[in-house]
Amino acid sequence: MAKVAAGARPEKIDETIVSVERAFDIIGMLADSVDGFPLAEIARRLDLNKAIVSKLLNTLESQMLVWRDERAQRYYLTYRISNLGLRHLQTSRLLDQCSAALRQLAEETGELVRLAIVEPGGQRIVWVQSFAGSKRSLRIDPNYTLEIGLHTHATGKAWLSTLPFADALKLLMHQGIEASTAYSKTSISDIREELEEVARRGFALSYEENELGVGAVAAPILASTLGGAPECVGVVSLAAPTNRMSRADLESCGSFVMATTRRLGETWPLEARARSGAFPRMVE
Repeated sequence: MAKVAAGARPEKIDETIVSVERAFDIIGMLADSVDGFPLAEIARRLDLNKAIVSKLLNTLESQMLVWRDERAQRYYLTYRISNLGLRHLQTSRLLDQCSAALRQLAEETGELVRLAIVEPGGQRIVWVQSFAGSKRSLRIDPNYTLEIGLHTHATGKAWLSTLPFADALKLLMHQGIEASTAYSKTSISDIREELEEVARRGFALSYEENELGVGAVAAPILASTLGGAPECVGVVSLAAPTNRMSRADLESCGSFVMATTRRLGETWPLEARARSGAFPRMVE
């Protein structure tokens, strides 16, 4: 089957407020910055007039979401945005109940272990927690980028494998299926075949498909939601440098990751299930 054009996305919903979208674009930009940005650079990246960006930054500053270094004239993200996310997670007890199992897997393997959860509504999966094994000197940076590549990350594949392919395809098309490396799959038929294989064996592999020099294995967390049947509520992944773990080595770790996800699925907080409802709830 022919490849789908990268970045193919449905049209945006009309009922949106542009200024809110732009404010969150600024938050996302600053979240990825170590040294912050001056107003002019933010305006350039957003392709907006400086006066508009200045008003947006003043609003975010008044809400204590960003702060301005008066001497350097640069803007930085505050920790308030992180605090809001942590407060939300804390009320569901997700981190408390997952930490022990994730830490154990990281220490036993010596590698980076991450937890991603499916957002209410079933439209997005996001990183929320990570643990790195203490026995290794060479480690992978557990960066929390906003978007998980659904066809390139083992985490994305593990989640999509639990969905009907029609629903998985909608999510893929919304995000786009462009290649991250020369090893990324961009053919719908190839992606479908792999997702079917992931569903059969219970875990997904990604070997230099999302980032050169990095491989990962991931398995879905299946929990009985209040809707009844087990649904995917999150994914646990284990990542390692390819000079330390071959594809076969990572595949052999699949059973350990699956054991962790079974443990988490059995103890997934009821509060989180109540908030989420049945997964996935596709919104047209």
